[in-house]
Amino acid sequence: MKRRRQPRKTDHAELKTELQLVHNYEVDMRKKDVFPAKFLKSADAKTKPILATISHVAMEMVGQGADQKKKPVLYLEECKPMVLNATNWEALEEAFGDSDEWIGHTIKIKCGRTQFQGKVTDGLRIDPITPKPAPDDDFNSPAPIDF
Repeated sequence: MKRRRQPRKTDHAELKTELQLVHNYEVDMRKKDVFPAKFLKSADAKTKPILATISHVAMEMVGQGADQKKKPVLYLEECKPMVLNATNWEALEEAFGDSDEWIGHTIKIKCGRTQFQGKVTDGLRIDPITPKPAPDDDFNSPAPIDF
């Protein structure tokens, strides 16, 4: 009877280091690093909300091939642009007015659960950051008018 050979235990960390030294290349590659996305996605804001300043908004073709559609794209000063859906557009419009008035305003982008094509999934949500009104004290309140 032949004796089976025991599989050799491999030290993956040692093998990885050896490969890097011999071939001079990076072993730890992630899809997001190899194929970077053009627009923000929910994974970008999943662990920590993103604070960003609005640069401008433009209508652009989004998608690939036959699935391309013209959609509003929100450009931000600190990070990648974000494709806007109706919910996020309405949040911005309610807080800041018409889209030409959004420039320079700060927003918080977070990941939230939403429905997309009948399935619950992660999506991006915008929280507009509006300045707090000044406290109402004697210096800010209008002077009483005596008649």
